[in-house]
Amino acid sequence: MPMKADLWFPTVIWNDQLKDVNNAELKEYVEKLAEEDKEGKVASNYGGWQSKSFEILDQKPVSIERFIHALQRSINECTKMAGMPDLIISDYWWNINYHKDYNQPHNHRDSILSGVYYIDVPEDSDSKIHFDREDEAQYYLPRFMPQRNQITAVRATYSPVNNGILIFPSWVIHYVDGNKSQKPRMSMSFNTSIAATEANNELAKMNGYPPLTQNE
Repeated sequence: MPMKADLWFPTVIWNDQLKDVNNAELKEYVEKLAEEDKEGKVASNYGGWQSKSFEILDQKPVSIERFIHALQRSINECTKMAGMPDLIISDYWWNINYHKDYNQPHNHRDSILSGVYYIDVPEDSDSKIHFDREDEAQYYLPRFMPQRNQITAVRATYSPVNNGILIFPSWVIHYVDGNKSQKPRMSMSFNTSIAATEANNELAKMNGYPPLTQNE
C-alpha cells in the first residue's frame, strides 16, 4: 500500500481572467484619479503612483461598482473552495508603475485574502510578481535540486496579463519586479474582511464573539 501524503498549511494562490471587465473604462478612471492627486501615496511602491485606500462603502461610479462585484464573485469562489467564512472586499487602491518602478517585499495586515487585478500590462514590461514561502525551507532544501515542485519550491512567480486576477492569503510576502517598459503598468489591489452575514454572525455568537458589522 503506497504511503499517504497529507498536505498541511499549503499556500494557495488563485488565478483567473475576468473577461467581462471593461479595462478601457477602468484605465480612464485611474488616469483621472492620478491627475487629481499627483502625489498619491507611498506604501510598498518604490516610485510610481498609488492612490489612497478606498473603503468599500465609499461612493463610487457605477462602472467601478460593477467591477468590484466581479472581483467579489471571484473571492466567493476562493472562500468556498478553501472552506473559509464569507469574506467581503474591505478596501482597495489603484496602482501605476512607470518605467523601472517596482514594489518592495510586503504583506497585507488586517486582511484575510488579498488580491490584484491587472488593468493594463505592456507586453514588454516583464514585471513579474513573486510570492515567497513563509518557512525556512530554503535553508534546508538542497540548492542543486534540478526541478522544483509545489512542495519543494521556495518561490512562486506569475507574469501579469491584462484581465488577470490573483488572490492569495494576505500574510504571504510578495513583491513586484521593476517595469521594463516605457509604457505604464496599471493594476488595482484589494483586501478583504469577514462579511457580516447571518451565517458568520451565528458562528461568532456560538464562539462568544459580538455580532459583526459591515466594516469589520
